[in-house]
Amino acid sequence: METKTAVDLGHLADLHMHISSSVTPEILWDLAHEQGMKLPARDYFEFARSVQIQGNVGYDDYLKMYDILEEIQSTPDSMFRLAEQVPTYLYQHDQIDLVEIRMNPMLRSRKGKIDLDHIIVYTLQGLERASLKFPKLKTGLILSMDRRFSAEVNSKIVEKAIKYRERGVIGVDLAGPIAKDFSFDALEGIAKRIHAEGLGLTIHTGEATNADEMWEVVTKLKPHRIGHGIASVHDAQLMAYLSEHQIILETCPSSNLQTQSVKDMDEMRENYRTLLSHHVPFTINTDGPILQNTTLPKEYQMLLDHKILTFEEAKTANELAHRATFIR
Repeated sequence: METKTAVDLGHLADLHMHISSSVTPEILWDLAHEQGMKLPARDYFEFARSVQIQGNVGYDDYLKMYDILEEIQSTPDSMFRLAEQVPTYLYQHDQIDLVEIRMNPMLRSRKGKIDLDHIIVYTLQGLERASLKFPKLKTGLILSMDRRFSAEVNSKIVEKAIKYRERGVIGVDLAGPIAKDFSFDALEGIAKRIHAEGLGLTIHTGEATNADEMWEVVTKLKPHRIGHGIASVHDAQLMAYLSEHQIILETCPSSNLQTQSVKDMDEMRENYRTLLSHHVPFTINTDGPILQNTTLPKEYQMLLDHKILTFEEAKTANELAHRATFIR
């Protein structure tokens, strides 16, 4: 009997993809030079190595890599170009027919010098152009809040999401480094507004943080999905809650290895088997295929090759991703 591969899964859906980390070094290099930016490396190949993870780097060093990526992408024209090119490449090369792109417009405003509406609208126009070229390709934009921001600043991002929900903004995310003074209490009212306006809500948690934080997230913010969430495997009651309320985990296998959230393939296998045995719904995603040096087919193939998932389990995860999208 012939062994099935990721190719046999057909069209794939990626629900957790940061546009910052989904752009090739070649394009980043061109964009930076078009803007006259001074880069940390004058040699292209040295620069290319600096924007792709080499081995396992740890969570904090991983997040630091985003600084230069977001700086290069901080013009409306850049975002238009990238929002068209990234989904186009994914559709043509990686079997992807549905992708949710996420980004933080504030981190592309160059400290308020660039208008947020321009960043958002140009991004939406780029996504629309990609879908115009490929009618079977579905795209949507998630705007990310940040743990380092005040509730007031995060609220501004949410208001922009609401403003553009009829033009392609499909949801709101919370991302960013772990911040000492951050409190989920400050986001409860914001989360209620997101829900009331019919937008999707996903929260990064359970990656570099523990199950206790995940409990705070699911009880206070009530997200539809959770970014990563792998720490839930250490709490049976939490997994029961996720299963009962059908809160979907957006798992990112290679990313978790690279940030050392997961030690090795044996731990990854145990994690996924635990989620499956507790009926926790999850999807497979890249986080950012270029920075992670991966593709979504590679992620599925890795899970199949290491017998972490069976083909039927991989198929179920992909089917769930297509159903769980915030794109309507």
